[in-house]
Amino acid sequence: MGRLKMVEAEENVACNLIPMIDIMFLLLLFFMLSADMTQRVAEDMVLPIADQAEEDSAKKEAVDHTVVNIVAEGAGYVVKIAGNAYTFEDSLKPMLKELAELSPEPPDPANPAGKFSSREIMVRAEADAPYKEVQRFIQMCGAADVGLYKIELVAVNPNANPNKP
Repeated sequence: MGRLKMVEAEENVACNLIPMIDIMFLLLLFFMLSADMTQRVAEDMVLPIADQAEEDSAKKEAVDHTVVNIVAEGAGYVVKIAGNAYTFEDSLKPMLKELAELSPEPPDPANPAGKFSSREIMVRAEADAPYKEVQRFIQMCGAADVGLYKIELVAVNPNANPNKP
């Protein structure tokens, strides 16, 4: 009878790193494309509770809107738009004018001197923020040289169903 030939083990075993590098690049590409690279719009804050809040059910996909956060900073309050902080005294009004000019409404022949913007402003303020700060912001938006008049206030409805989509 013949003897079985013994298989010799190869002494030179090496790990092929090329497929692992390919997988790492694919994972890196996936995480870079799926990561949210935009600025945060909403600040982490406790919103006021509204006992008579109405949910806006209309879909407004084609409307330009801006989320504005009024938060405490230091001894006073600042307005944050797209992650940038603006003070009431210095830099807020020029920023609001720029926002209004991004989406102007067509001129009204009945009111040729009036200049308005179709941009909607969604105001989020901290629950413990005094209303005078929100009112101050709304008055600044409605100034004749700014023209932002579509303003919504955000609040929490305590009776809302959290499971509702």
